[in-house]
Amino acid sequence: MKTYLECIPCIINQAIRIARETALDEEERQELLKAVLQALSGLSYSHSPPYLGQAVHRAIRRVLNNPDPFFKLKREFNQFVKRLYPVLDDRVNACPDRFRCASRLAIAGNTIDFGPEHQFELMKTMDRVLLKDPAIDDSESLKRDLKKASVILYLADNAGETFFDKILLRQMPPVELFYAVRGSPVMNDATLEDAYYASLDQVAKIISNGSDAPGTILDDCSDEFRKIFERADVVIAKGHGNYETLNEIKDKNLYFLLMVKCGIVARDLGCSVGDFVIKGMQNRRRATADHNARKLQEHEEADPITDKRVPWRRIR
Repeated sequence: MKTYLECIPCIINQAIRIARETALDEEERQELLKAVLQALSGLSYSHSPPYLGQAVHRAIRRVLNNPDPFFKLKREFNQFVKRLYPVLDDRVNACPDRFRCASRLAIAGNTIDFGPEHQFELMKTMDRVLLKDPAIDDSESLKRDLKKASVILYLADNAGETFFDKILLRQMPPVELFYAVRGSPVMNDATLEDAYYASLDQVAKIISNGSDAPGTILDDCSDEFRKIFERADVVIAKGHGNYETLNEIKDKNLYFLLMVKCGIVARDLGCSVGDFVIKGMQNRRRATADHNARKLQEHEEADPITDKRVPWRRIR
């Protein structure tokens, strides 16, 4: 997905928020904002928002002289959701359809943000996502594809959200299962440390994508990650950043799980801000084969003797 003009104020506001929440004086805050604006000025908007975000957050880390400005906040949220995990587990175990419940809780985890009221908001979101149907719900298709898969790749989003992902990963079939995180810290995105903190190695093989982009820019990822991405029969991608960087890929069986948080993504998906989404972007080659099969079926009719469906030209 390309970057729209409306994306730029969002990126700048994020930088202003970081400047306010760090121990900087006014002059240092101005220096940080100037570095962000300079980084944005040299980039083409034909790239995805996470491509711009990568450059911006490199500039932020350089000005702050801090390789992981969100470290403390990520640690706090990891600790909070770890305490919440038994509640998540109980909710799924009480559901008649555990996969349905786990996939919706995984989306609820995508609402994670930082703030004093967030614990209350997250609990409300959990209740809402379990009661409300997703605006786009390809979960049945996802279940069918998972049953047929030999290799599954799950792309993480935020720290803390990793515990919600673990709930869903436990519902996966016993096949080769990979859980991919960012290659190095960027924003509050999950890294190897966050994945191991959530003990995700108990349910999947944890891998790094080798990139510091707040999304999955395949050209920027490691060779190892790209090979696994290519091998995967199903790729499940969490959050806006992964959607914005992968939604135009046509030769992969991709499913996006997210809560829609901005008007641009809402418009692209054809839904509303605040909606929950399980969106399949199926392999173009498979979709073409399915289309051809349907076309063939449309031109078949019952043989009057055998009562079997045969191509019309055979019984004319």
